[in-house]
Amino acid sequence: MKMLFIVGNSRSGTTMLGRVLGNHPQVFTFGELHFFEQQVDAATVSMKAEWPEERCLAMLERLLTSTRDGFFAKVEPKKYRADAMRILASANGRNPVLAYCAFLFSETVSHGKLIPCEQTPRYLFFVQEILDVLPDAVVINIVRDPRDVLLSQKNKWRRRFLGARNIPLTEAIRAWANYHPYTIARLWVAAVRTAMRYVGNPRFISIRYEDLLKQPEETIRSLCSAAGLDFTEKMLDVPQVGSSTGMDKPGQRGIDGSRTGGWRKGGLTDTELAICQRVCGETMDRQGYACEKIAAATWRRWGSMTLFAFKAMLALLLNLRRTRNLRETLRRRLG
Repeated sequence: MKMLFIVGNSRSGTTMLGRVLGNHPQVFTFGELHFFEQQVDAATVSMKAEWPEERCLAMLERLLTSTRDGFFAKVEPKKYRADAMRILASANGRNPVLAYCAFLFSETVSHGKLIPCEQTPRYLFFVQEILDVLPDAVVINIVRDPRDVLLSQKNKWRRRFLGARNIPLTEAIRAWANYHPYTIARLWVAAVRTAMRYVGNPRFISIRYEDLLKQPEETIRSLCSAAGLDFTEKMLDVPQVGSSTGMDKPGQRGIDGSRTGGWRKGGLTDTELAICQRVCGETMDRQGYACEKIAAATWRRWGSMTLFAFKAMLALLLNLRRTRNLRETLRRRLG
């Protein structure tokens, strides 16, 4: 049965696209579940692997908690144990991938829909595993101007104070530590180059964030056609929430075309823009994003790289618990 996965750089519009697809009468969109990498080491993903029953149940309880109570909610012992046992029994074995799929379809059907859609941006680095072990999966990648990604990532830690009250303070600190123009630029290049490997694959669809904002109906119609879905106008009726640079406006509906090109309005220093364009320039050109002349003093760039060393070490420490295999995680993103 069809499954959809939304991937791309963080802060590239994956959540908004998930809301758009979730408005389809057949599609149920999950929040970020982080099954690959956090729950299972993607380097060893296999349909033949078997886990002990208790480990499978613990994994399913984590997924159920994330879906029903929020990603940052703590698992309450036994709260969803009965549902986890029912889902595992329907998976016909203790293979984690089969159990994960059984969970996706179980929750989707419980919401009166048929097609699960999971939007975890980092799955872009596990596309091959998804295509290999899930033959009915369709992966949808979204690309955004790296300078706008930079601006959004710079302000991501502010989300807790712009309407997303469910984000813990520790997560806001982690978001602050994760940001540095060099880090974000390198990750953008790695993500775009990874996506380019799948150009031409009928199960891999790529769209641009800017096209979605400027031509929403045309872009979503094309996406639906490629993914085997019927377009409905209701899909574009999404709340204007999730921005890192402004307050949530849940009462306002529709896709806000003004959110593209925000970096031109300020918020990034010349040093940040210079570093971004220096790292991303060649890849930006291939994606249709033109670099602009930015004058940034050399000493400022070197000063920024000194800060990079500090924040990189802090980010490493704060992200250790979010991966099962740090070496494999770094290889996929930086290799």
